[in-house]
Amino acid sequence: MTKIKLSSENQDLSRFEVETLLKIKTKKRGKYLYFNKLNKKSVISKLENSALVKKIYFEDGSHWKNSSSPYKGRFPKDKPAFHPTVLKPKMARLMCNLSNSKSILDPFCGSASILIEGAFLGKEVSGIDYDSRMIERAKINLNHYKIKPKLLKKYNALNISELFKKNSIHSIVCDPPYGQSSTTSNSNIRQLFKQFIENSYPLLKKGGRMVIIIPSKLSMNKLIFPKYKKLGQFNWYVHGGLTRRFVILEK
Repeated sequence: MTKIKLSSENQDLSRFEVETLLKIKTKKRGKYLYFNKLNKKSVISKLENSALVKKIYFEDGSHWKNSSSPYKGRFPKDKPAFHPTVLKPKMARLMCNLSNSKSILDPFCGSASILIEGAFLGKEVSGIDYDSRMIERAKINLNHYKIKPKLLKKYNALNISELFKKNSIHSIVCDPPYGQSSTTSNSNIRQLFKQFIENSYPLLKKGGRMVIIIPSKLSMNKLIFPKYKKLGQFNWYVHGGLTRRFVILEK
């Protein structure tokens, strides 16, 4: 039986990532996951780009772990167009993995953290942002890493249904910029999330996922459009003033 040591940030979230990448169910005991019926080569090829797997132990006594940082040269301050609110590459990679898709759209792409990690995972990436300054930062960063997005456009994500056809998007992966530092009231922030999540539903292909970070201060009551299947909700404590809530939805 194969055994996986999980990351300490959130072990339930780690398990969700592993099960998404392997497309199987696992058994959890403490900080380890257990499963069988997959050969070593298959397990490594599917998990080598995981954001949260620490180490893999195989039945033959061998083990595997990433010997070097997969994010070398892509940390926030390594990027030519730096922005202080940028999502760290580990979280961006995790979200891309949770999308369960080879094609992702980030409707709040900012300076392109999610697009960059998605591209390094071999995914087709597209991004929009309502702020022209962020689009310029995204262009600079994408050019720096020699990434050619399918789409990069200044556009308001709340009007996303005017830009894309129904059933045309494989997955949506985003960290909307309505966080703790926003001057918008909680009720207005909640309405913005609610509107975006609902408007996106018809655009996703059947089985398509939305992976979104929602501020932990927002109540989830009636926030999620009821037609979605809610696959998971996980909190990741960052520091005293910030806990990121990862929500995974499926059409």
